Amino acid sequence: MTEFVQQKIASKETGVNQEHSLTVGTSAGLVWFTASQQWMELEGHSITAIAPSLNGLWAVVDGESVWHRDSEGEWQVVAPSIQDLQLNCIQPLSGKVLVGTSNAHLFWIVDGGIEFIQSFDTAQGRDEWYTPWGGLPDVRSMAGGQSGELYANVHVGGILRSQDRGRSWQPTIDLHWDVHQVITVPDRPGVVLAATAEGLATSTDRGDTWSLDRANLHSTYSRAVAICGETVLISTSSGPSGAKAAIYRRSLDRAGTFEKCDRGLPQWFSHNIDTGSLVALKDRTVFGTSKGQIFLSEDAGLTWKQFASDLPPIHCLNFS
Repeated sequence: MTEFVQQKIASKETGVNQEHSLTVGTSAGLVWFTASQQWMELEGHSITAIAPSLNGLWAVVDGESVWHRDSEGEWQVVAPSIQDLQLNCIQPLSGKVLVGTSNAHLFWIVDGGIEFIQSFDTAQGRDEWYTPWGGLPDVRSMAGGQSGELYANVHVGGILRSQDRGRSWQPTIDLHWDVHQVITVPDRPGVVLAATAEGLATSTDRGDTWSLDRANLHSTYSRAVAICGETVLISTSSGPSGAKAAIYRRSLDRAGTFEKCDRGLPQWFSHNIDTGSLVALKDRTVFGTSKGQIFLSEDAGLTWKQFASDLPPIHCLNFS
């Protein structure tokens, strides 16, 4: 068992409701917000991905290991440094945990062991994957569908889908759309959303076909996407550097109606609101910035307020 440091930051009204806490992965530890207080765990570690599950919280720590927090608040390292790979994203699924890595690999954490998914390494089209700077591609984000299908977003390599629990994988989208995040939609079987460099990509048939929506966006370059009830939210900016970043919203069923979120927000952010930094639950949505700010909306992104600042740079957040 690995010990952890828990530091209480403050005791005040945080803007988080009684039902759900908010966990925030930063460059200096994992910050918890409940209805009345904040505290930090894993202090001194960079938390680059987090994912809640029925049996606790999973986290990627320092980009190199997977840790698990049980219901008693105890942390344990379940996957230490693995073959010098950077661990990018994590997805708990039915007793196992799926992890995406640098060099575009996937592995399962199951029964305390590691199982690399060889079928992903031989997936159709893999030899076409690339990065704009000439390096090796990464698995950037993942999602699970309501019928058991899995989606893995490769940067740059599109979105691959498995319909047999990872035994085989098929490409689903134009890889040149440069996907940055893939999510599925609760209570909408078959609906898959993706933040891409070309705008919001939507599939209503589990990835068989896709459409793009970029209407009303000041720029098509999108890094993050979330679903808040019947509302889609995405982050956009002028490009990889992140200049003129903003949040947009529209109805899930009304393509072409994006509106810029500006009530309670700055006109622009100077850095990208990145993959994993925009999340939603019911009518509540939050996003974090590289400057350590957190903004909250309780009406699906119509109005916003800042309820945290001066945190370390934020990498990811989630409701628990």
